[in-house]
This record gives sequence, structure tokens and C-alpha cells, in this order.
Amino acid sequence: MTIMLKIYNSLNNKKEIFRPRKSKQADMFVCGITPYDSPHIGNFRVAINYDVMARYLRHCGYNVFYLQNVTDIDDKIIKASREKNIPWQELTEYYFKEHLEVSRRLNIKSISKYAKATKHIKEIIAQIKTLMKKGYAYEKNGSVYFEVGKFKDYGKLSRQNLAKLHKSTRLEEDANKKHPYDFVLWKAAKQDEPFWRSPWGDGRPGWHIEDTAITERFFGAQYDIHGGATELKFPHHEAEIAQAESSSGKKPFVKYWPHAGLLMVNGEKMSKSLGNFITGKEMVEKYGADNFRFMIISSHYRSIINYTENSIAQAKINLGKIRNGADMIKKMKNKTGKNISVGKFEKKFTLAMDDDFNTPAAISAIFEMMNYFNQLNPKIEISVESAKKALAFLKKAENIFGVSFTASRVAKIPEHIIKLAREREKRRQENNWAEADKIREEMLQEGYAIKDLKKGFEITTRE
Repeated sequence: MTIMLKIYNSLNNKKEIFRPRKSKQADMFVCGITPYDSPHIGNFRVAINYDVMARYLRHCGYNVFYLQNVTDIDDKIIKASREKNIPWQELTEYYFKEHLEVSRRLNIKSISKYAKATKHIKEIIAQIKTLMKKGYAYEKNGSVYFEVGKFKDYGKLSRQNLAKLHKSTRLEEDANKKHPYDFVLWKAAKQDEPFWRSPWGDGRPGWHIEDTAITERFFGAQYDIHGGATELKFPHHEAEIAQAESSSGKKPFVKYWPHAGLLMVNGEKMSKSLGNFITGKEMVEKYGADNFRFMIISSHYRSIINYTENSIAQAKINLGKIRNGADMIKKMKNKTGKNISVGKFEKKFTLAMDDDFNTPAAISAIFEMMNYFNQLNPKIEISVESAKKALAFLKKAENIFGVSFTASRVAKIPEHIIKLAREREKRRQENNWAEADKIREEMLQEGYAIKDLKKGFEITTRE
């Protein structure tokens, strides 16, 4: 097992050696979707990041229980249900199924359990009762609120000073509150809204309480990793800490808080009003699941990603280069070939992943290996054993990243691609390598790779 794996912790803004609470057991929770509309590429950016995280933890020998909630009752859901004139249950089920289908296509499969808020009303009510009993919550007109002033550590994750706290769009105007920064745990039912019975009257859970009630149900009062987008630090994750630590009396609620960065579109925050809202379904259908996934892991999970047409095109080219390299290695092997060590590249890959899941640096190690083999080809052949080790390294990497590197297929090639390949072959014969490389890049951008053979060439397409 890797013992030097370091994870960035937003709680103290430091990388810390990962030491889970229960030896080889790693409990991990990530905030899930609110299924009121088609999930967008920002949702899937976060999902891919934590999928890779869970995959690597398992690769390192940890038994990972990866829990994700589904906020299947919410103001946005009620509003969308009315606008579309369909029952809220039907609405949430439709978009949750869409989320699952796109996740399947994106090879997001590390989640152990999806937990819907409406399936855990009993646990939510129980945690609210505990908070009221301990004096951290109060009831007013059928709604229940958390009294932020009673929790002295409020703001420790986002480094907010309660006395100087700026107003947030997430702070609701509510005359029932003792203080504007108090937040709702239980919302009293309004006319024609979904509701559940409670000791305080009919109503439904607030946004924050579902997460802590759900994680307490599956993990207990404390656990190892809490993920989510960086914009959830305040007020959502701050509220979770306040609820959980006030309820249980145990600190810290979570040991490690590795937050994922924003996904921008052409330099702007994604928004329907700006016309730059892209659904996950649209993305995988237009550009392919592997290309989008590779684009995401080509940046560090904590960094801001600016999605553009160029960035997805470059990801497609880079992924094609790795796959082309894998094909090259398969064809270089020979029983009498040279023994080549790939250990140094694999070590660089592991060191990168151990350094807070540094996927760009890990990908760089793969390209280093590819460049090394490129320098050898076609001058020498490598041993069968060396080829096996190189391909095993790529297979390990693809299992961690969730992107296929070693699979390719020969398909019916369009005539214009064949013409490009012939033109490239002509440039090669003329030793015009710059023009030949330019044509190769053009083919890669259209999803086709070319392999030079002793006589002629071979074209493959991948997706």
C-alpha cells in the first residue's frame, strides 16, 4: 500500500499524508446532483475528478466506500416540476437516469452508493431533534433553523469571520430567523408543495441537513474524505461542519476536504443566460466520452478548467498520441529484441499520483515513455517482455484514469482521410518531415491515427 499519498486539505490549506481513521478503510462522500435539469459538464468535471480519486485509492489497496447523495427535493425541483407540469418524482427520476447514463458512458463507476434525500427523512428528522435538544436549533412557525452564533467554529473551512461576513446569494431572506446567517434545517410546508410529517409540522428538509444525516447513517459521526466543488465551501460545507460537530460533539467531522475547481466555458462561468450551458449528454455525443474525460484529467482536480473548442480538440489529439504509441509498442516487440526498462516512467507516474492526485504530471510520465520508444522506433525492436511491461503500465494507468489507452480498432476510413495519408506518405518519401507531421496532426484532429509500416501505412480510428 502507498504510505506517502498526500491529499490537499482545504481545512488547513496544506497537503497532508493520507491516514484514514480505520487503517485500510477509506470512507468518502461527495456532494451529488440536484436532478431538476440535464446535468452539465461542470457536474461531470467534479464526478470525473472524484472517480479518479477513488480509483487510485483502491489501486493503493484501500477499501473505499464512496457515498454520493442525490438532492431529490429542493426549491429548484418544485419550480421545474410546475413549469414542466409533471410530478416532481417523475422529474427527478428522469434527470437522475440521464445522469446515470452519461456517467456510464464516461466510465464513472467507482461510486458505492447513491443516497436520495427523500429516502432518509427519518435520519434527517432525528439529527434535527438532536440539534434542538443540544440547543443549537430553534423552531419558528413550523420551520427549524440552526443558530449559527451558537457554533463558535463557524467559518473555519471557508475562513469567514461571522462578524464581517459578506452577504451570499445562498442566504435566504426569512423573517423567522434570529439572525440572517442562520440556516434552515426543516422548511414548513407551503400550499401545494411536497411534504413529510415531522414533530414541527408538515414540511421538507433544508439543503444542508440531508448530507450530514446521510453520512451519519453510513459512516457514523466522523469519516475520512469529503469532496465537492470549491464553490460549495460556503455556505454548504460550512453548514455541514456546524451541524455534524454540534450534533455529535466530535471533531473533526471530516479529516480531509479536497475541493475540485471550477469549470469555465470560454472564460466565463457556465450559465443558460449566457448561452454557454453545455450538458454532459451533448458533450459525449459531440466529442466522445473518452476525449472529454481525458480533457478533464489533463488538468489538476483543484485547478480552474477553461473549456473551449480548442481544449477538447487538443485532448483528442493527445489521447490519440498515447493510443498510437500503444499500437507502436505492440508492433515493436520481437523475441530477440532489446530489453527496455519502463520502471522509471512508472515511478514518476506513481510519485505524481501520490502528490495529491496530480494527473497532469502522471500523464506527462506516460508521454515521456512514449517519446523514449519513439526515439527507438524503427531503428530497433524491443523484447516481448519489455513490451508487456510497457503495456501493463499503460493498462494500469487507464484503469486509474478510466480512459482507454491500449484499445484500438481498424474501421472503414473516409476517402479524404485516405488521401491525407497518401499525401503524408509522399511527403515522407521526400523527407519533408515538417509537412508529414502537419498532416498527421490534421488526421489526429479528425480522430484518425496513422502507423508507418515497413511497406506503406495503417490507419486506425478510436472512440
